[in-house]
Amino acid sequence: MNIQTKNSKQSALRNLYPGKAPAAILWLFIILMTVQACETYSQDEYRELILAESYLVAGRTLPEIRVSRTLPLDQRYSFEAAALNSAIVRVHLLDDAGITEEIFIYSISERNGIYTTADNHTVLPRRSYKLEIEFTNRDEVLEAITTVPDQVQVISDIPESVVYQSSEQLEIILAPTQQTQKQNVFVFDSIADDPTEENLTPFYRAAVIDGDIDIDDFRNNSSGLINEGNFLLLPDGSISLFFPWIGAAFFGETRVVTNSVDQNLADLIRSQEVQLGGSTLSPGEIPNLVYNIDGGIGVFGSISSDTVRTNFLRP
Repeated sequence: MNIQTKNSKQSALRNLYPGKAPAAILWLFIILMTVQACETYSQDEYRELILAESYLVAGRTLPEIRVSRTLPLDQRYSFEAAALNSAIVRVHLLDDAGITEEIFIYSISERNGIYTTADNHTVLPRRSYKLEIEFTNRDEVLEAITTVPDQVQVISDIPESVVYQSSEQLEIILAPTQQTQKQNVFVFDSIADDPTEENLTPFYRAAVIDGDIDIDDFRNNSSGLINEGNFLLLPDGSISLFFPWIGAAFFGETRVVTNSVDQNLADLIRSQEVQLGGSTLSPGEIPNLVYNIDGGIGVFGSISSDTVRTNFLRP
């Protein structure tokens, strides 16, 4: 497995979303560190695969698209070395029947493997987008479709402060949304204003002090996937979610981001959690990651999100 460094991932993210990047995307880039260089298909000899990576965010303009290739196991991975500049990249906005309504043409940017579009299109919630990638010098054709989750909106009053691990858990109520997949899937991200070692909550402090984990790993901390079984559907159609204490890595002022993720991201993250030991596997059995991309690997996903603030107080 060739692994791109975390620093280069974060650097790519800053270029993708200048300014205040959505916390969900920060988290997803960290979660997907290994995707760009993993070869999970059963085969006797190494076979190069094309990788595509992009994340649509409801209410934002169309994002960059990264196109690269896998590298052999014995070769140190870097996106720069694996980047492909010969791709023909298009994104289609689909109508309800799955027919192309509008096409957005991408072109190679000044950075290798990074494709951008001049179209100032705002990503629409509840709409489907299709990625299409061809090459001038290769036979591969990649296709993927994502349906953007409905816009998330927090409608509950958020307390100015919450005592960490108290009985009064932070409750977040979301406005009714139109479901775009079999079940809604949410993720919380917490982004602390002062992420110092002194402000680490006990679990994460032990991981940093006694373990071999860098504090930077928790600056944008994720709750993991929250499925329908973990939230309450209220009579008016709104959704009640309780922020899990494991999501709070630091005491102090914190931005709490509620994200609704599409099926592509949910499938990929779940399958990766299984590979990393999040499930009981039969001896010798390691299932493939679920990519939802025809003709290659990677992720073409989408999210919607809303952000609130609170102060996690020491008990």
